[in-house]
Amino acid sequence: MAKETPKTRRCGSQNPIVFHDYESFIAKFADKPKTTDDCYTPQDVYEAVVEYVGTVVDLTGKQILRPFFPGSDYENAEYPADGIVIDNPPFSIFTKICRFYSERGIPFFLFGPGLTIGSVFEYCTAVIVSNSVRFSNGAMVRVNFASNLFGDLVIVTAPSLSKAIGRCPSQNQKVNLPKYAYPAELVSVSDLQTICNRGIRFAVRRGECVTVRNLDNHPKKGLFGAHLLTTPAMAAAKEAAKEAAKEAAKNVIPVTLSEREKAIVAGLGQQNSRPLG
Repeated sequence: MAKETPKTRRCGSQNPIVFHDYESFIAKFADKPKTTDDCYTPQDVYEAVVEYVGTVVDLTGKQILRPFFPGSDYENAEYPADGIVIDNPPFSIFTKICRFYSERGIPFFLFGPGLTIGSVFEYCTAVIVSNSVRFSNGAMVRVNFASNLFGDLVIVTAPSLSKAIGRCPSQNQKVNLPKYAYPAELVSVSDLQTICNRGIRFAVRRGECVTVRNLDNHPKKGLFGAHLLTTPAMAAAKEAAKEAAKEAAKNVIPVTLSEREKAIVAGLGQQNSRPLG
């Protein structure tokens, strides 16, 4: 279907989808019944997304539009010619919404589902982040985004957006604690749990170990709980058991391309071989 040229629309404070401030947005549906598709986007996360969109396109003079709230009708809303939709729509009709905006040339950047974002490949760009977002209703949801602001890109990662979302106070992200690489001679309960989980039997005799609760070269907080310090021979056996457990955990079945698919791959990029910057 050919794209429609957006018409100049009546806008301003009387247009209910024009976003002015978070309180005004929330007030639109304060008394309306809630559904599982309602928008509960934390304000700081929304602002981080808007700031990111501003690095993709110039938002100067643009009207930010939020058409999705209980009781709204995005298909019959009034879209100003200088508007851009930045919102968290119902995921249950997400592909339909992306198709609607793409076919009409209405600029948009939308929150989308984490693992099924590929449903928009035909219509726009899938923008990939590494976050799960904790929404204001308490739900922790894996998200990605979809947009028609990226030209002919089918999919693109947005590491700066991931970091911005992670820094939002509402997300209460865990502190990125340092990780330690312990000597093989140190045996922890978690080591044995990993080994046991894959059906591997491993044991340490009393004469081959001593209980320790810290290491001399460890930072102040030390070890969490009691550990065992064991002989080099037992350490080697433990490491071998851990590697066997890792291999058992993989349970990988290789899947290769067919000759037909190899031919498709060979023909890709013949007309546009310029690498992305």
